[in-house]
Order: sequence, then C-alpha cells, then structure tokens
Amino acid sequence: MANGWDASELEHYENEVLLKAAIEAHLGSSDVVKDQALRFRNDWRDNARQSAGAHGKHYPSSITAEKVGDAAWEIGPDSALPQGGMGAGFEWGSVNQPPHNDMGQAIVAVPERLESAVKQWSEKLL
Repeated sequence: MANGWDASELEHYENEVLLKAAIEAHLGSSDVVKDQALRFRNDWRDNARQSAGAHGKHYPSSITAEKVGDAAWEIGPDSALPQGGMGAGFEWGSVNQPPHNDMGQAIVAVPERLESAVKQWSEKLL
C-alpha cells in the first residue's frame, strides 16, 4: 500500500478485463475464420455447379468444410460422399475431361476477403 492506496483491487480488475478481452479475441478470431472458410466452400461449390454438368451433379455437394482446430478448417471434396472421390478429376482434369479449376477460381478471393474480415474484427476489438 503506497500513499494510503491499495492497488490490489485495481490489479485484480485489470486482470479480469485482460482475460475477458483475450477470450473475446480468441472466440472472435475463430468466428472470422469460420465465416471465411464457409464462404470459400460456398464459392467452390458454386463454381462446381457451373462446370460439373450432368456427369458431376453430386460433386458440388461433396465439397465440405470441417473444423480441424481452434481456427483451422479443412475444405474440399469428401470422398465418403457421392462423387467426392472424383475431386482430383474434376479439379485437375483427366483423360476424359479438361480441368475445371473450381477451387483455384474460388481461392483467388480468399486472401483479400480474409484480410478485410480480420481488419473489421480487430477494429471492433479496439
């Protein structure tokens, strides 16, 4: 206690505020990544719907997004779903068809959108 002041309560309050901010930041960053992962999945699906044709009518629905960590997602064709095992053929082509490049077209927008979303989210934190 310096000069008659007990700073322990202030320090305790400061610690609570910092902990709450850290939790909100962690949760918010996970939400930002989730939103962007789902947008990427949806863009990839939209591209696949346009390029797959009748022979690939199930392929777009096989493109899924699965959370694999706090802020990590795995996006792509699920081989357990109809035509999900044909993802490489649709994306990179085969002897029977040229490459569709649906993922490649969708991923182009990801860096800029993610950067913008992180910037908006971080401004809310401040």
